This record gives sequence, structure tokens and C-alpha cells, in this order.
Amino acid sequence: MKKIETRMTACLAAALLLTSQGAGAQSPPGQEEMPNKPGFFRQLGTSLKNAGEQMVGVKPAQGTKTTVSGGDIYTPVSGAGKIRGLFKADNHQLAQQGKLDWPKVALTFQEWGASLPCWSVEARIWTSPSASTTETFRTCANAAVTEPDDVGDVAELNTSALWKGRDALMGVRVPAGKANTGASRSTGPNPPAQPFVVNVSRPGVSDRAVDVALRVAWVAGFIQTADLHPGASGLLTPFKDSRMWIAGFQPEGNRDR
Repeated sequence: MKKIETRMTACLAAALLLTSQGAGAQSPPGQEEMPNKPGFFRQLGTSLKNAGEQMVGVKPAQGTKTTVSGGDIYTPVSGAGKIRGLFKADNHQLAQQGKLDWPKVALTFQEWGASLPCWSVEARIWTSPSASTTETFRTCANAAVTEPDDVGDVAELNTSALWKGRDALMGVRVPAGKANTGASRSTGPNPPAQPFVVNVSRPGVSDRAVDVALRVAWVAGFIQTADLHPGASGLLTPFKDSRMWIAGFQPEGNRDR
């Protein structure tokens, strides 16, 4: 009996030893998979990034080109090409408040029409009350409006952001204390009282004029992403800069006839 008990004890010890060795050699399935799983903060970071882009109205662009099916946002035709980034060096907070005077830009549509996808635009750029230059370029009304993000990718403004941009331009009013031409329009140096509200009976033309003007404003840095999403207060900062305006339409440039 004593021999049997001794053998049973030895077998039990051996079994326990094998079980212990097997457990040590084999990791739990969860531990093997964990290194391949994205961490919580990585997942949260991605979600926050996407949520932030949705709030701003930005969506990832396909590739890095600014030319898509909507056409080019800016194609120079003649002149010095100063319009690109013209307002970028300004203090944009002061610009938003309407506290900057120069430069100014008057936009005249030389080729235009509700059925014309890309318009020819002449920009008269004023750097003082008596000094100005002109340049001509083409802008497509449905061109993608893009911006490089913090990691170097190109992001495209979505429809909601574009409408915010349109609303910002349409809402500009020249303060009573600043020189303006009232309801009439000219190439400068002073803007009309409502820089982007044009008196056109055909909705297709007026809508397209604002679409084109918005893209010119974006190329020039006149309107920026800071104008399209709420600030710390949760409200959009009122946009009061009146240094760009629609000066008019060249009658012979009507392509709807």
C-alpha cells in the first residue's frame, strides 16, 4: 500500500510539473494578439481627427492635385500673378474685424455665364489710393477648394464649408465710417456697400458669381479656414473684411447668349 501511495504521489508531481511547463511555454491568446491591436488612444485620436475635420468642413482629397472634375481653381492668363496669396501675410484677426485698409481687389468678370463652368476674371489690385495693377486669370466655379493639413496631406472643403464661405462673403457690409460707393460698383479704389451681393435677375448667374468669387478669395488668402469654423466661444467669428469685391460683368463677355 505504501508503494502504491508513493507511486501515485510521484505521478501527480510529474503531471503538475508538465502542466506548469506547458503553461509557461504557451502565452494566452490575448497576449499574442495585443501588440497587433491599435491602442485606445490611437483609435480615439483617429476618431477625434475625423470629427474635427467634419466640424471644420474638411474632407480628405483624393491625391494632391488641385485639379479635379470641377476644373482648376486658378489658371493665370496675363499679368504679374500677385493675386495668389495676396492677403496671406496679413494679420487675419484684424482682417476679420475689418480693421485693415490695403491691399484691395476689385473683380471684374470678363467671360461669364450660368452655363460657363470656368470664368475669366480681371483683378485690379490696389496697394494705395492711387496705385493699382491688373491681372487676368481663369477660375472654375466648381473647382475643389483645398488646404494642406498638419501632416502634409491635402484636404478638401466639403459642401457645408463652402456654404459657410459663401455666407461669409455675402454677409460683408462696409462700415458706415469707411469710404464706399453705395449701391454702384466700380473697379476701385473703394468697394460698394455690399461687396459680394450683385444685382442680377438670373439666379444662375448670381450664384455662380459668388462661387467664382469664393474661389478667388481662397486663392488670395482673403478667406481662410479660420472663417469657416467656430472659435472658442462656439460661434463663427463675424467676417467684416471689405477689401475684395465684385466690380461688375463685362457685357460682351456674356456666354449665355
